[in-house]
Amino acid sequence: MDAHAPQNTAAQQGEEVQVSCSFFTKLGADFRVPEAPIAVPANLTRYGLSQIINHLLALDPARPFDFLIDGELLRLSLHRHLLAKHISAEAVLRVEYVPAVLPPTPKEEHPHEDWVSAVAGCGGGGSSGGAPLLASACYDGVVRLWAGGECGASFVAHKGPVQAAVAVATRSASPGAGPLLLTAGNDGAARLWVGVAAAARGGAAPEAAALLKGHTDTVQAAAAAPDGNLCATGGWDSRLLLWRCGDVLLAAAEAAAGEEGDEAAEAAAAGSKKRRKTANGAAAAAQHVEAPRGELKGHSQCVSGISWAAPGTLASASWEHSVRLWDVETAAASDTHHHNKAVHCVAAAPGGAGLVAFGGAEKALRVWDPRVRSGEGLAVRSCASHTGWISAVAWHPTSAHHAATASHDGAVKLWDLRASIPLHTLEAHTDKVLCVAWVGPSTLASGGADCKLRTAEVALGQ
Repeated sequence: MDAHAPQNTAAQQGEEVQVSCSFFTKLGADFRVPEAPIAVPANLTRYGLSQIINHLLALDPARPFDFLIDGELLRLSLHRHLLAKHISAEAVLRVEYVPAVLPPTPKEEHPHEDWVSAVAGCGGGGSSGGAPLLASACYDGVVRLWAGGECGASFVAHKGPVQAAVAVATRSASPGAGPLLLTAGNDGAARLWVGVAAAARGGAAPEAAALLKGHTDTVQAAAAAPDGNLCATGGWDSRLLLWRCGDVLLAAAEAAAGEEGDEAAEAAAAGSKKRRKTANGAAAAAQHVEAPRGELKGHSQCVSGISWAAPGTLASASWEHSVRLWDVETAAASDTHHHNKAVHCVAAAPGGAGLVAFGGAEKALRVWDPRVRSGEGLAVRSCASHTGWISAVAWHPTSAHHAATASHDGAVKLWDLRASIPLHTLEAHTDKVLCVAWVGPSTLASGGADCKLRTAEVALGQ
């Protein structure tokens, strides 16, 4: 063989090869093409394939599509994908097409007085209507409530930094009641707040309905069960505690306040006066103090992240390099993934899909499928793109495929977890990003050490 003869590169070979593809979709009839196989150049990427689908559908204006082969998002040319997956070019490829996710559109930027350490979507927006409601929390202990980009209220929630803020579901029949808000911080306490939606819209300030006391150090993480009646907190004391929450806790607090009111009336009749102040300084009944209802024992270092995988299943992350799944009823760990570095955050896929995403000091987002047993396949996949520690991960509220991550590298990344590289990167902050959350299905909020809260519009095209 002549050593000087030109050699075919993989790309050149791809230009010469034709691949038979059968295109299908789960979209409506107006977006379906015939599934009969057609030959396409193997060097085509998703952009070229999208042009083919647009041509077959005669779409005007054109609409971008993404493509899935065996459930994996195509991010290479067809030729390179076939080589990577050891698939014969002579096989007929079943290729699913789905609407592409366009780059997020930056919306708002709100300066704060200190690091923005936690954000939480509190309803509104999307199909629910009304302005999206958002809570942002800072290292100065202040929580701010936002509606439609305007700050309707701010209040001191904790002495020292607030580390967690999460919305809690309620079945309140009051018009515009919205969810409750659970906050946790460096003062070793968690608090349940009522009147959040009204306050965000400029109404009366929220009130702390209950003080959750049980930790002996900073409360780093908090999460509420889907129905809101149970919550969990994790702290630097390595404890993972379970509490009554939501409507159940409100009812208990009201009952306790009623008993205390009877005692106060008796004391007043005897000539004494009792006045107590809430966290907001207003004269009122004493704040209800709640003790933990259970503890999930097993972590030996800070419990840094918590997420409900299902009504009776909790996922937790720890600095001791582990992610655990817990059976809440039995208070026992049902599964454990031992990692190689500290884990800072965890999020379970919505709807009981079974997947658990986590990140931390390793810088790569990991996706764990606890259903995969040894020898059956890859239980933990790596999605590498960040160059700094991953501080937060938030799964989309309705999609089991999409998630967002925040990192100390200053970026927020949007992922379709059917691929190992991100869909889009938002260079959202000029310093460490400390938190990220979805506000409804189409708004992404993040906060960081640049003392700013930022939002972006995301259209998944589902």
